[in-house]
Amino acid sequence: MVVSIFLTAAVLVFLVYNIIHVNNLAIDVNNTRTDLAKQTSINNGLMNEIERLSTYDNIKPVAVDKLKLNNPVKKPKMVIVDKSDIESAKQ
Repeated sequence: MVVSIFLTAAVLVFLVYNIIHVNNLAIDVNNTRTDLAKQTSINNGLMNEIERLSTYDNIKPVAVDKLKLNNPVKKPKMVIVDKSDIESAKQ
């Protein structure tokens, strides 16, 4: 009788421990999802800022005034490279 009580107590302790452990894991998963949502939101905001700042209207004043760059007068030349030329250059 005493042995069966100890076995029952051991099984109950094991089950309660597993329930507590699963609850802690669920809390960790929830916290991780919250952190992921925050980081995704920050990332999206930064991507929008990059797109906004990299427009031609924002880049042109810096390029012309600070870097003294101008639009080319002549049309740029087109260079055509064959894939076989690239492969032969690698060897």
